[in-house]
Amino acid sequence: MKKKVPVSVAAVILVLIVFSSPAFANSSWQWVTDSPRTLLPVAIALTLVIEITGIFLFGRLVKSVRVLVIGIGAVVLANFVSFILPYAVRAGNFLIYSGEWGIAWNMAATSGPYYIILLGYLGLTVLVEVPIVYYALKRYTRQVKTLLIVIITVNIITTLFVAVMERMMFHGQW
Repeated sequence: MKKKVPVSVAAVILVLIVFSSPAFANSSWQWVTDSPRTLLPVAIALTLVIEITGIFLFGRLVKSVRVLVIGIGAVVLANFVSFILPYAVRAGNFLIYSGEWGIAWNMAATSGPYYIILLGYLGLTVLVEVPIVYYALKRYTRQVKTLLIVIITVNIITTLFVAVMERMMFHGQW
């Protein structure tokens, strides 16, 4: 047990170093290529397919149509919540300036500079998506611990995959 703590700490430090991004105050961001929002439909589709497939292949779930429907619904709901939550927080912040929710949501969706996927989004994904999917499926698995590990793993894999894909396809500058 004691050996797992240093490995976990090292992994967290490595992720923080690799995925940290500098902040530039009082400057404006310009996309040199297209915005990552154009990648969004592909990212959503790939994420859902990979997560659903991974959970059903490795999560040791009971095989039935009901479990399939519950699982797909839980993964879709969890991804929707984790995608909308940052925009809701941003819209809440913009509500002070805009005065109404419609304008605040528009400002949250169109203002940048940001990538879709940053380190905080990985944490958000794990904190939001894992409990939703886990609690929806835990009574339909033969090994609860395996299911939890699989859900965490597929969420990390898909988030990192989309982040790498995004950074390879889209470039910007300050």
